[in-house]
Order: sequence, then C-alpha cells, then structure tokens
Amino acid sequence: MNIIIKILLSLFLIGVVIATSVSEISAGDYGVVKNGFPSWAERTVLVWVNRARSDPVADLKDCTVCAEKDCYKNPVPLLTYDYNLNRAARFHSANLISCGGYLQHDSPCTLVSNIGTIYTPGGCDGSASCACKDGKCGCNPDCTSWSSRVSMFGTYPSGENAAYGYSDPVQTFYQWFWEPYSSTECGFTYQNGHRVNILNSSHASIGIGNSQNYWTQDFSPSSFVSRRLYSGTHYPEKGKNIEFRANWADSSAPTLAQVVIDGIEFNMSIERGTPTNGTYIYKSTLPESCHKYYFLFRSQSGTVETFPDEGSYGLNCTEDYYSDRELKDAGGVDIIFEDRERDSETDIIIRDAISDGNGQDRYVISDVIKDSIPDDSVSNDSLFHRDVYPEYVDDVSNGCGCSYLE
Repeated sequence: MNIIIKILLSLFLIGVVIATSVSEISAGDYGVVKNGFPSWAERTVLVWVNRARSDPVADLKDCTVCAEKDCYKNPVPLLTYDYNLNRAARFHSANLISCGGYLQHDSPCTLVSNIGTIYTPGGCDGSASCACKDGKCGCNPDCTSWSSRVSMFGTYPSGENAAYGYSDPVQTFYQWFWEPYSSTECGFTYQNGHRVNILNSSHASIGIGNSQNYWTQDFSPSSFVSRRLYSGTHYPEKGKNIEFRANWADSSAPTLAQVVIDGIEFNMSIERGTPTNGTYIYKSTLPESCHKYYFLFRSQSGTVETFPDEGSYGLNCTEDYYSDRELKDAGGVDIIFEDRERDSETDIIIRDAISDGNGQDRYVISDVIKDSIPDDSVSNDSLFHRDVYPEYVDDVSNGCGCSYLE
C-alpha cells in the first residue's frame, strides 16, 4: 500500500458504522450464482474468512509470524455475502490487469461514471477501453479512489484488501491472514492491516473478486440480509477427496446441519468455533464425476435455511452452479463416506446413517460386499486421505516484501 491509501483505509476502519434495516429471513437468491457471481474461488475465500472470524485463536495458532495473534481472543460476527461488493471487487482485479497489473487500491484510471451498470457479462469486462475515461489507463485528471469505485457499484465501503500471486483461494486467504508482523501491539498498522480487516467487527458484509491471480476483498459496514447459514463451499476445487464446509451463526445451535450431495443428506460436524457461531465440515471420498450439492440447516425454532437459497453447486462439473436440485433419495449411492461402518453379520457396508427427523436412523446402503473387502479396509482411519494441500503461507513464500499485498 502507498501511504495515502493506508491512511484512508485506517480511517475507514475506525469510521462510524452506518445503521441500515435488515430484511427477515426468507427464501430468495442468497448464494445463488447470478451472471457468474460468485465463483467457486470467491465463495471459498468467504468461507475461510468466516471460519477465521468464528475462531480466530484456532486459525492463528499455527502462524509463526503473527506476533500480535493474542490480540484476537474473541469471535466476531460472521459476514454476509454481498452481490454488489462481489462485482466491485472482481471488477477491480480485472481493471488492474488491463492497466498493467500494478497492485493498488485506487483504480489505475479515471473510471467512467456508469461503470457499475456496464460491467456485465458480454458487456464491459473491466478493460480500459470501456471502463476508463477516454478508453485509456491513467488519471484524467485524478484516478478514481477505491472508496468511490466501490460506491459506484451501489454499496458503501468500509475496507479493502488486495493480493496478487496465488491461484488457490486458501493460499490467498492465508497470504492476507498470516502476513508477518513482528510487534505484539494490538490494533491496525500498515503491516497487519489485512488481518485486522478480516477480523474487524465493524464490517458486516463482504464481496471477494478474483481475476486470474489478482484478488480483492471489499467490506461494508452494512448488510441487507439476515442470515443464520452464511456461506458454504467445497475444497479442493476438483478431485475425489473433498471437504464440504458451511458457516452458521445463531443464538442456538442448529438441530440439523447437512450437506446434500446428489440428493443424499449427510450430517456435518463442528470444525471451528462453537455450534452457535462456527464452521461445520463433512469429509468424503467421491468418484471423480459430476456431483451437485447444497447445504441444509434447521434452526431451533424450525426455520430451514439452505445455501444457496435455490439450486445447487457443481463439483467436478462443467458448471459451478445449477438451477435445479437432485431429489432426496433413500436409495444406494456410490460414494464412500467418512462414517461408514461394517455390519459383520450381513457383510453390508453402511455408507452413512442419517436421522429422518423422527428419532429413527435411515441407512444409505450401497451394496452387499460379502468377503470382497477386508475388515481393515473400512476402518475410519483409512477412509479419508486429503489431496495435497497447497503449502500454507510462511514469512518467505507469502511474498510479504510486500509487493504481493495491498
């Protein structure tokens, strides 16, 4: 960051939060992919942001270069997804690429006044020819500030992070979150500002924008939706060893926390945080074919929320989002699940046990195995083998010179 941008960001971080009315929970389009927003990568960063906010102590525990990590002892409210912030953030990443790729917060040109309207699939893609005044990069007379640019997309900004270098969303998240800081003093500084932004309790909503290896996070102090089930994703993007995560926050724990894969419901368990503010996880080994999934949670009061509100996400598919959902199915499935166990009397592999909501367990049974699979092949220890994770960030690999972060 240059010094002016850092001062501006600092001012926004300590600014007054604007109060806005919040809509009641209802079926709508929350999490629904519209015009390509959000992408899988953008959803994944959102889940990791909320995962850290629900349990900052656990998420900073292994960071060896975060000297002030003891400053973050308490969870903070989760962030809702904002479509306009998503568009503003992705536009900025694309616009930076178009104008030479120099990483900065302010736009690399004077933006046309209607950029929030013309930035659409099939329309202006962020290139200088359509996004910049006179079709050229450069300031004429002044480059558009980062806060003015976000406002052009119909929302009010309270902070921004930017990064360049990684293609993987989890690596990018830790590039921000585990940035090196040698002081134990708490509070925002130019060295730990990305971490402070991610954990800032004044932020209420977020949009992440990814274009090639450029990433932008835009935050707002207001949210236009009220949620319990905030976000969800799968990781890694493709493969057979997959982790499904969803972020939940409410006054009470959910009575049901599931990911529905190809129409089959599978129970999730707490990974980070608490049942009232935490990240739920389900691990599975899947055939490397297309699978559709969504998340389904039920509150103590009986309210059901899904993520997305409608449709389903794709895994190993040609599309990231589908408008339809597989019907729930009590029949067989060719997925090997984490909690399978062996029934020694019948030689049946029980792939998963699911409560039907009436106190009875319903078993999803794949097939009769007989003696074709030895007992030790179905032990819990041998079921899930995570694909190789990208190396998490350290003080050398995260590029914190800091030419890769803004």
